[in-house]
Amino acid sequence: MKQEKMTSQRKLKVVFADPPFGKEAKGEAVTESPNLGILYIIGYARERLSNVEFTYLEPFLSLEEHLEKVKQIKPDVYAISFTTPRRDLSFETIAKVKALGLDMVMAAGGPHPTIDPEDVLKNTAIDVCIVGEGEETTTELLRKIQANQPITDVLGTVNRQKNNGLRPLLTDIDFFPAWDLIDFENYDVAVSRKKRMAYLLPIRGCPNYCTYCSNPVWKLEKPWIRMRSPKNIAQEVQYLYGRGIREIYIRSDTFNVDIKWALEVLCEIEKLKLKGLIFQCNLRADKLNDELAKKLHDVHVWLAHIGLESANDRVLRGIGKNATQADNIRTLELLKKHGVKVYGFLMLYNAWETNGKLEYETPEEVQNTLDFAKNCLKDNLIEYISWSITNPIIGSKLYHIAKKYGIAAYNVKIGNCMRLPGISEQQMVEHVKQGMILQLLNGIQKGMIAGKGAKRAAQKAVKILNM
Repeated sequence: MKQEKMTSQRKLKVVFADPPFGKEAKGEAVTESPNLGILYIIGYARERLSNVEFTYLEPFLSLEEHLEKVKQIKPDVYAISFTTPRRDLSFETIAKVKALGLDMVMAAGGPHPTIDPEDVLKNTAIDVCIVGEGEETTTELLRKIQANQPITDVLGTVNRQKNNGLRPLLTDIDFFPAWDLIDFENYDVAVSRKKRMAYLLPIRGCPNYCTYCSNPVWKLEKPWIRMRSPKNIAQEVQYLYGRGIREIYIRSDTFNVDIKWALEVLCEIEKLKLKGLIFQCNLRADKLNDELAKKLHDVHVWLAHIGLESANDRVLRGIGKNATQADNIRTLELLKKHGVKVYGFLMLYNAWETNGKLEYETPEEVQNTLDFAKNCLKDNLIEYISWSITNPIIGSKLYHIAKKYGIAAYNVKIGNCMRLPGISEQQMVEHVKQGMILQLLNGIQKGMIAGKGAKRAAQKAVKILNM
């Protein structure tokens, strides 16, 4: 890495990048939205730095297109953000960007570099990992590069010489991502009613500690949850509406973590009186009352995403969900009463630890969850359904439990799953088949299969037939 002395006449050229998935990935979850983490960093940094030119290389580029753009730009800084499931693609991308032979600082951030910076520094040409929240750390890093100062001591970074520790979290998150860099036509959402949809992040963090969730990657320090002001959120809604957006997904982990605040947000949005604008949001089943459910309907929230996870209280307690099956049913009925549809998310074959003992979901409990989902679809308590077989993700509590008890995930024909004592692969396969068929039939019934959903449906059908 060579740090060329920057002059006042030349702009610092900075490229932020997602791993390149290619246009064939459009319609998959990875290209439903641009990387809000990157856009927030750019939005924050350019308000505080002068003479910097930012470029965002989006996920729908092919690897060849990605490399060609880097060659054309010749950046002073190349920064890539990625998750653990995208580790291999990201490492390949980093190697090929390095092979271009450009004189630049190479940085990595996001969930995987945050949870395992040593892996990134050992196995790639990355010079520095940005760990945790990236806005202030990246801004300081770029300022030092502009001034031709050493970057080995920047708080919130890890390099081959030093781990500089964590940077305190931002206390004020009332600012917008760099939406002006985005053409919304390039993004394709699987479940939506309008042609174009944008994600909006009103909250950072989550107060809960579910065993399966990788959210602890960001729980490196407190506060675990920070909320934007209702007025600032409404201002972003107004901006997105002006950009032609007519559907917004309020994408925080839990919009109703604070019912009073959620009501204030919805009231501020309602004051805007924006015609034809609809919303989706994420809710918890244990924090919904009649007033909030009614207000969601009044503000045209048509779909609520809820992690129901299981129909068994023993499992819900074990995985730290802090919700009961009674909460699930009550919330589904309340939303149905007020005309808000539900996208229900379920998990099969979870595991946890109680008093030093491994516990896990039985085949009978899994079947109970699948039967619950079927009944909810029949009774119109759930509009859409999605499920997954539990896979211990690095950074989660479950990941450490799986390693401790030797049940870490292994790849079989149904995908990654844990080796749970006394449960055969065939038992898991049969339940996976049920879940996939249920989800496929639900998609056909709800019209999700036509157009953008057809490819995914065909792939799912082939997978079922090959089991």
